[in-house]
Amino acid sequence: MKILLIQPPIRDFYQTAIRTQPIGLAHLAASLKSHGYEVGILDCQTSEKKSIPIPSELSYLKDFYPFNDRSPFKLYTGYYHFGMAWDEIRERIKDSKAHVFGISSSFTPYYQEAVEVARIIKEWDHKKIVVMGGCHVSCDPESVLKSLFVDYVILGEGEIRFPYLLKQIEKKGNGSIGEIEGVGYRLNGEIRINPLQFFIQDLDSLPHPARELLDLNRYRIGRKRSTMIITSRGCPHGCAYCSTRLVMGASFRARSPESIVQEMVECRNKYHIRNFDIEDDNFTFDQRRAERLMNLVVETFGEETLELSAMNGVSFASLDGDLLRLMKRAGFKTINLSFVSTDPSFKERMGRPGTTEAFDKVLGEAGQAYLNVIAYAILGMPGQTIGEMVDTLIYLMGKRALIGPSVYYPTPGTSLFEQCKAKELLPSHPSQWRSSALPIETEEFDRLDIVTLFRLARVINFIKGKMDEGELNEGMTWKELFQVIKDKAKVKAKVKVEDEDKFFLPCDLRHAPYGKVSAITWVDLLLLVLEERSFFSLRKNPDRSTSIFKEKSSKKVLDYFFEKAWEEPILKSRPRP
Repeated sequence: MKILLIQPPIRDFYQTAIRTQPIGLAHLAASLKSHGYEVGILDCQTSEKKSIPIPSELSYLKDFYPFNDRSPFKLYTGYYHFGMAWDEIRERIKDSKAHVFGISSSFTPYYQEAVEVARIIKEWDHKKIVVMGGCHVSCDPESVLKSLFVDYVILGEGEIRFPYLLKQIEKKGNGSIGEIEGVGYRLNGEIRINPLQFFIQDLDSLPHPARELLDLNRYRIGRKRSTMIITSRGCPHGCAYCSTRLVMGASFRARSPESIVQEMVECRNKYHIRNFDIEDDNFTFDQRRAERLMNLVVETFGEETLELSAMNGVSFASLDGDLLRLMKRAGFKTINLSFVSTDPSFKERMGRPGTTEAFDKVLGEAGQAYLNVIAYAILGMPGQTIGEMVDTLIYLMGKRALIGPSVYYPTPGTSLFEQCKAKELLPSHPSQWRSSALPIETEEFDRLDIVTLFRLARVINFIKGKMDEGELNEGMTWKELFQVIKDKAKVKAKVKVEDEDKFFLPCDLRHAPYGKVSAITWVDLLLLVLEERSFFSLRKNPDRSTSIFKEKSSKKVLDYFFEKAWEEPILKSRPRP
């Protein structure tokens, strides 16, 4: 029996290309191969990108995202189909000669893309068996099985359940399938879900991911091949907004440092990979184990020979100076920290560990280790206020860290999702349950407030970058910055106001002598932000002139921010002088 595992394409405003490697499918493929099955992986999330019309349920976002914006503060530049076209996927499915297709559905707003792949399979040959797994399936298996294109669903970890399901399918015995925990199916038209009962305890017993089934040249950071590596599973924290416990369980289970390094050595020797993204939710939960792993990496590969990252984020509650210094020696250059918010009561309600004082300590120790920091702040979560979110941005503005603004998205199965549902805060279409769709509005904030906070974080990070480059002095306040950019700005005097919503600047550079006509710069746009208390987009016209458009912005957010932050210092993002 041949199995084809598929990662569907996605449709969205953006794609984080370096995070698309289907490492979960590679783990699953290795397990299936160890059980004697012939396996292939079809990763449809290729580098191809095609502009497509924004769907009707997301049309309200046109007011927030000017797609042809060329401003350095822009958000998104269009809506796209990322990956293989449907026709190509259809041909690859036909050519695979597979008997069973396993489709990954990891994120609820992309569920329709997964269903479309299933539809293609069934319309080609309705006798083919379609199995779906992934985070979305674990969180909402019944809705998946309502699609007649899906025969079975697998909850949680698939390495054991999928091979067992295949054995029962081969025996053509539906009665025995009903005995498999963590599997859903239809029997006589009735949906049946067997609840999860266990998680894999001995992670070292699992084979290494079948990376040979992936086109490894597609996954690069810079020009170097990169791969994800999973060193532990399970999360004991129980944050109200996170679905990890639903998929991987509440108990922390870890691989041995020896097993992890063995996999890394295999990646180096066999695939010429020296760039590893540790994809765990709790890589540093057991600090002593993390220290042993980092020491073993240094012993095996040397100091700062590999390039390591943990882009999924690390809890600062499980870090200290010794571990951070070891991480630097092992190959980390940047540490991604899950900060969330400055409000301790809100963090307590969300079940998020760690205090602001603890974060300050870790941030200082990261700086001493010469590690760059990206601090994730969540925006737009039920229970938050504009004041609290602004305070969080101001706090991080004054730290040597980049701000990672993360707009909250509701995930089925989590306690916060149920609260949103009970309070009728959920948008009607699951496609709207994504960060880029600004999904939640409450009595405290609306979508315009959240997109303004998002843009504000981008502006702060841009200024930090200019301080890193030495173009602006570190530690200046917004008041001081305002005076500096007024002195620098030259374009403002040339701007003609045609109406209250549009600014137009003739700026045809084709025939202008050097030095006679200045291009619109970030200085000019930032000056407009400060003077008008609004954001502006920068757009090229057909005649190659440039127009500045005033975009919808929350005056409430910007007034509150500048009132509180006007005389607060801005620090650069990097620890090095």
